Amino acid sequence: MQMKLTNRNKRLTHSLAATLATVCMVATANATEEATSDNQIDHPIFRPVTLGLEAGTTGLGGSLAWRFMDHLGVRAGGDYFSYSGADITIADIHYSSKLRLLSEPLTLDIYPWKKSSFHISAGIMFNQNQLTGDTGDTATIIIDGTPFPVEQVGTLHMKAEQQLVNPYLSIGGNFFYFDRAHHWAMGGELGVVYTGDPSVSVTRSGPPAPLIDLGLAKVEQDVKDYAEKFMWWPVAKITVNYSF
Repeated sequence: MQMKLTNRNKRLTHSLAATLATVCMVATANATEEATSDNQIDHPIFRPVTLGLEAGTTGLGGSLAWRFMDHLGVRAGGDYFSYSGADITIADIHYSSKLRLLSEPLTLDIYPWKKSSFHISAGIMFNQNQLTGDTGDTATIIIDGTPFPVEQVGTLHMKAEQQLVNPYLSIGGNFFYFDRAHHWAMGGELGVVYTGDPSVSVTRSGPPAPLIDLGLAKVEQDVKDYAEKFMWWPVAKITVNYSF
């Protein structure tokens, strides 16, 4: 019985090995055939017009690119994202905040290699990014180190906006194509935007109180210091592109 099981195991092992070898040969043959077929397809070195859907650090959106020469192109796009309800603390004051990302980049794309989608983008970004926040239900609000009853202060409302026009620099290209004709592709972009000196305002809803109003200047400066941490805004995007 043990001999029969051993022989059976050997036959099973040989069968599995033969099956695995066959699968490998078929896979290799298919890969070779696909590569050969891809080389035989008559598609251009690049397709001049590309529509893209994108998601990343500037939000969700899309773009339209036109590669009008071997090494030059232009691109325009737009991204949007909104998030509410996040609690942030700036200099001992707690805000229930809302973040809005809204931007439209316009770039000149430089393609160092004629046969590659890799490009260097330089241009501007029209920026409507905005952070707003309100103080919630709390017994006291600390202004310039001094606690005040919320009845005297009212609700603090802060708003921080980045500059409207920003310089934009990035690199990007396609990672791989979904089809042999090079219409559909997965791509990405990596870069940075300089958003400049932010515009900040802080107001309150409470009754007149000179001491509190004087302290609002310090609160406003604290919010500005916080917003200045994002003067260099990172650009990181994943894109799905269709070119024609």
